[in-house]
Amino acid sequence: MSNHEQFFTPFGPVIMKTQLTQATFDILRVSANSVRGDYTQDFRDKLAGNLEEEFKLNFKDPNEKQSVYEELVSYAKMYVNKARGMYRVKRFGSIKAKNLRLADPIWVNFMKAGEWNPSHFHHGVISLVAYLSVPPEIKIEREEAEHSIKSNQPTAGKIQWTYGESMHFSQTYYTATPQEGQVWLFPADLKHMVYPFKSDVERVSISCNIEAPNFEVNKII
Repeated sequence: MSNHEQFFTPFGPVIMKTQLTQATFDILRVSANSVRGDYTQDFRDKLAGNLEEEFKLNFKDPNEKQSVYEELVSYAKMYVNKARGMYRVKRFGSIKAKNLRLADPIWVNFMKAGEWNPSHFHHGVISLVAYLSVPPEIKIEREEAEHSIKSNQPTAGKIQWTYGESMHFSQTYYTATPQEGQVWLFPADLKHMVYPFKSDVERVSISCNIEAPNFEVNKII
């Protein structure tokens, strides 16, 4: 485990934050740019996002693909081992980190002004999102725009996870501000959403799901 990993438990499930290596970041950015506009790789009908451009990634070099997949799966292994150590065993008890694998494909999201991801969840056991571009104008919008400056929840461009029933002395959502190169991992069936922004810029992220072929839901309460 490197110094980049952080784990959050704002409610029941564990959420993990880490950082892509520069090599993987560069490979993903090149792959994302090369697939853009290739509508044979259009992935929108499989996704919840209200975005104009979402594509499956293709890797021209199989060695680069293997390197990227290995790095992303290594984060998922850290996640599972940490979740087990934190006694989050009701849904993770029978997952073995060594058997995790990345479910094809990885996909890229080119998010522009006015686009958004509604509340949704994924297949697999762990979902991963990494950010290839987060323009500073979105942060400025949250801090200075008239529609945000007086809000008690300025959320333009943020990702939010929701879980549980609202009650006193508890929290049912966790909101994060994406940063370039950042990676987030969380249970695939944890509901999450991405808020729109108005700035005339583009935010680029990649997403994927991790499978565990041996996974069985632990029925012991």
